[in-house]
Amino acid sequence: MKFLLKMLILTVLVLPFSDIDSRAQSTKQQIEELKRQIEVIQRQNQQQIQQLQQQIELMENQRVADSEKMEGIVEKDNDAWYNKFKASYNKGLTFSTEDGNYKMKFKLRGQFRLTVEDVDNRHPETSTEFKVARLRFKWSGHAFKPWFLYTVQLGARDSVTLRDMYFTFAYDNRIAPRVGQFKVPFGRQELNSSSALQFVDRSILNNEFGWGRDRGAVLMGGIGPKYNFSYSGGVFNGDGRNGGSDDSNLLYAGRIQFGIGGEGDKFKANSSYATGSAYSITPNFGKSPTLAVGAGIGGIGGLNCSRKTPDNDVCDRMEDDLGLERADVITITGDVNFKMPILNVQGSYYGRWVNPDQAGINTDTAYDQGFNVQGGVFLMPKTLELAGRFSWIDYDTGNGVIPKDIGSTRDTAWAITPGFNYYISRDHRWKVQLDYTFKRNEFTQGEPDIDENIFRAQLQAYF
Repeated sequence: MKFLLKMLILTVLVLPFSDIDSRAQSTKQQIEELKRQIEVIQRQNQQQIQQLQQQIELMENQRVADSEKMEGIVEKDNDAWYNKFKASYNKGLTFSTEDGNYKMKFKLRGQFRLTVEDVDNRHPETSTEFKVARLRFKWSGHAFKPWFLYTVQLGARDSVTLRDMYFTFAYDNRIAPRVGQFKVPFGRQELNSSSALQFVDRSILNNEFGWGRDRGAVLMGGIGPKYNFSYSGGVFNGDGRNGGSDDSNLLYAGRIQFGIGGEGDKFKANSSYATGSAYSITPNFGKSPTLAVGAGIGGIGGLNCSRKTPDNDVCDRMEDDLGLERADVITITGDVNFKMPILNVQGSYYGRWVNPDQAGINTDTAYDQGFNVQGGVFLMPKTLELAGRFSWIDYDTGNGVIPKDIGSTRDTAWAITPGFNYYISRDHRWKVQLDYTFKRNEFTQGEPDIDENIFRAQLQAYF
C-alpha cells in the first residue's frame, strides 16, 4: 500500500517534466525545419539572382550592340541628301542647302474676280462674270553659287503658259547681266507685279504704251549706299511673251531710277526690276518717306506687224488707225512715286512716236501720249486703304497723220477709278479689292462716244 502511494506521488512529480522535454524536442525539430527551408530559399534565390545577372549581362551586351548600330545608322543618315536641305516659310515655301549654294522659294498666287460691266452699243449692254483672273506658280532662288539667280513663273488660268524664265548673274550688284524671258525694263506700271497692284488691274495706259514681257538679254545694276540709282538696258526679240524673231528688227529698251529716303539697303537682283529694297516698284507701304523717280525708253526700228506683234497694242494702233503695216516705233516714259506709311501718290507719263516705214505711205509721224495719276491713303494703318486713279490717252489725229481713206479713229480715252483695298495680311499677299471704273472712248468725225462702267471685286491669296 505504501509502495503504491509512493509510485503515485512519483508519477505526479515526473509527468510534467516529461511533457516539457517532449515539447522541447518538437521545437527543436521545427527550428531545424525552418533552417532547412531557409537554406532551400537561399539556394533558390541564389539561382534566380544568377539568372537575373545573366539576363542583365545579355541585355547590356545587346544595348551596346544596338547603340553602336544606331550610331552607324545616324552617321549614315546624316550623310543622306535629304538631311542637307533646310525647309522654312518666309512669304513662300523655301528649301535651301547647308552649304548655301542652292535655294528655291516656291510661291502660289490666285486671284478670283467678279466683274460687272456695262458698255454702250453692246448687246447685251450689261454682263456679269466670275472668273479666275490669275493663277501663277513661281520658283525663284539661286543655284551652284549664291550669285547665280533664277526665276521661273507659269500661268495656268486657261492653259499652262510660260511667263518668266530668266537667269541673273549677280556676282557684282553694280553690273549684273540677265538673260531669258522677263518684263522689258520700261514702264513702272508693268514692272510692278500684278500681285502688288493698288487696284484690281493696271490702267488703260499700260497695254497701250508698255512692252510687257519678251525674250532677250539686259545689263543691269545698282549704285549707291542704298542702291539709290538703278539701271537696266538691253535687247529683245520684239515679239512679246513666248515669241521669236524672223528678222533683225529687234526691240531695244532701258530704264533708270533714282530714289532718296526710305529704309533698307538690300539689292533685289532677282525681281522684275532690280533695285534697292527701299525703292521697290510697289506703289504703297512705305516704311518711311520715300521718293523714287524713273524714266524709260524703248523702240523697234522697222516693226512689221505681219511678222511680229509686241506685248502691247501698238499693232492695233498702226493697222486700225494709221493704216500701217510697218513703222519705226519709239516710246518714252517718266514716273515719280512718293510713299510713306499712311499716304502714297504716283504719276506716270507715256509718249510714243509711230513713223511710217513703208513705200507709198505719205502720212506724217504720229505722236500719241498719255498720263496716269493715282494715290491712296490708309484709313487703318496697313489694313484699309482708300485709293483713286485718273488715266488719260491722247491719240494723234492731226492733219497728215490719219490717211484720208481711214474713217473714224480713236481720238482720246480717259478713265477714273476709285477703290477700296482691305489688306488682310497687312501687305499685298492676302487682300480684298473693290473698284469702279468709268471709261470714256472718244472718236473722230463726230462718231458718238462709248462709255464703259466697270465694277470689279477681287480676292487674292499669295503664299
